[in-house]
Amino acid sequence: MIEFDRTTPVMAAIRATRGFVDVTAAADATVTVDVVPLDDSDAAHRAAEDTTVTLDGDMLAVTVPESSGWTWRRLPRLGITVRVPAESALSVKTVSADVRSVGRYAQVKVDVASGKVYVEDVIGDADLRAASGTLTANQVGGSLRIRTGSGDVRVGDVTGDVNAGTASGSVAIRSLGGSAKASTASGNVTIEAVRQGTVRASTASGNVRVGVVPGTRVWLDAGTASGMTRNNLAAGDEHNGAGAADAELRLRTASGNITVERAPSAQHTAA
Repeated sequence: MIEFDRTTPVMAAIRATRGFVDVTAAADATVTVDVVPLDDSDAAHRAAEDTTVTLDGDMLAVTVPESSGWTWRRLPRLGITVRVPAESALSVKTVSADVRSVGRYAQVKVDVASGKVYVEDVIGDADLRAASGTLTANQVGGSLRIRTGSGDVRVGDVTGDVNAGTASGSVAIRSLGGSAKASTASGNVTIEAVRQGTVRASTASGNVRVGVVPGTRVWLDAGTASGMTRNNLAAGDEHNGAGAADAELRLRTASGNITVERAPSAQHTAA
């Protein structure tokens, strides 16, 4: 394990191949990095030994050496565990590795070819992308871009705007503070609490369900080619043309149902 004395936030840039990346942001007086092989192969042990770890100013760099001549399925599997000061920034790029980040970060960017991603708490913006894998962002204080080619997208509370999508999987958002675009080709789209902005939610095959926070006046445009549309809002919640609507909902599914309803009171958390 490598350790640096550090109490203030850093910018952590991690470049990995296969295995896992586990990052914790906490109120520590040190930065620590531990890289271990996840199997007994010579290639994994050599990759762990050759991984470079540097702290230059505010930049923490953890870089697994590129392996020429290997397909991604035969790349060495490493476990990378990092602890940084709270409110550090994080950038992770991997080939085939799960990424888990707990604690509070200034901003986060994760790009994986294949793997699951979990991000707990971001003060600013977050950008999570995968070709294949389930992506989860629990809390984001800024805007969020979260997209995967295959897998579910799970979002907690976001203060800003959201751009969420998957080609195959469901999209679920707990609470929105801004506008959102949420789409999937095959799966359900669920947004539990909308309070303002423009929300565009669509799926080719699946259901769309949107909850509206009490007191929010809504302009609704919903359409399904094969299914039912249910509007469970009270008559006074829909925009009647007088003044501006608080939220504009544009909801579409080719095959499935659309439901607009009152948001559960427990979901009124985004600001």
